[in-house]
Amino acid sequence: SRRTYINTMKYQRAALSIAMQILSARLTSAFSLAPVTSRVSTRIFSTTDESKVENAPSGNGYDSSKSPWAPENQVETKKKGNSRFRQHVNPLARKFMMPTELGSEWPNDGTFTNPKLPLHIDIGCGKGGFLLTLATERVETPNKEEGERNYLGLEIRPSVSKYAKERVDKWNLSGKVDFIGCNANVDLERILEKYAIYGEVGLVSVQYPDPHFKKSHQKRRVLTPQLVHTLAKYMKEGREIFIQSDIKDVFDNMRETVREFGDEYFIDAISDIGEYMDENPVGVPTEREVSVLDQDLPVYRTVFTRNSNDLKVEEKVEGV
Repeated sequence: SRRTYINTMKYQRAALSIAMQILSARLTSAFSLAPVTSRVSTRIFSTTDESKVENAPSGNGYDSSKSPWAPENQVETKKKGNSRFRQHVNPLARKFMMPTELGSEWPNDGTFTNPKLPLHIDIGCGKGGFLLTLATERVETPNKEEGERNYLGLEIRPSVSKYAKERVDKWNLSGKVDFIGCNANVDLERILEKYAIYGEVGLVSVQYPDPHFKKSHQKRRVLTPQLVHTLAKYMKEGREIFIQSDIKDVFDNMRETVREFGDEYFIDAISDIGEYMDENPVGVPTEREVSVLDQDLPVYRTVFTRNSNDLKVEEKVEGV
């Protein structure tokens, strides 16, 4: 009858509804995810405070184990064939604004055999070939004018800095060369402050830095007003900054930054801003430099020398 048909349909719909509810509950249970706690939600990022303290305690929100350069967060750096490391990172990304790990006794913790020697810092050292080659040449053929030095490379890409560090033993340069994974604009002052307890900065090189071509990305460039101010603070009279690039715009930007924000402390070896050094004053080319010169392309270079002016510690650095 019609009534029986209607009742049957009602029962079928009710049964189907119950079945769907049961299925939904089972699927929810099977694929449910535990609440995810953001890895960055409990951190405190401050380039003015935490970047100047050593391994900030967990009480203020800084967890060194979350650092992209912490050993436990590193991955294997074995390379196969012609595989390449990642070429670019955003230095303003939150994880790269964290202070790097630095031992309380550094550099007098065995990192350098003699931490009292002048230090050559290569900012943006890449895989470290330049410093390793330079240190080897200076060990085999000492430069009397330059004197004996220690060598330190700073590299922001975690896998690349790890790879560079692993090469030190292979080159038999332990105690002479070291590499630190860090953001130079966050950690340089802390590094120089600790090294100044024992020795001093002999030379700083910034070679072929990431160009960050886009106008909106140029704020990511490594040579900032604050970096210049930090170098002026820790470099003594006569010590030098060597900059070079095969990209004229990038070089001119670095040069203008040092001239504008370090005009009271650094003297450009070439007064005419439209002229450049013909030869590499260090005498050892980077891998990038070899490639550029092999293509008969230009390289733009100059050297800035620290003068005798005392740093105005109280001055505020504009443009940071």
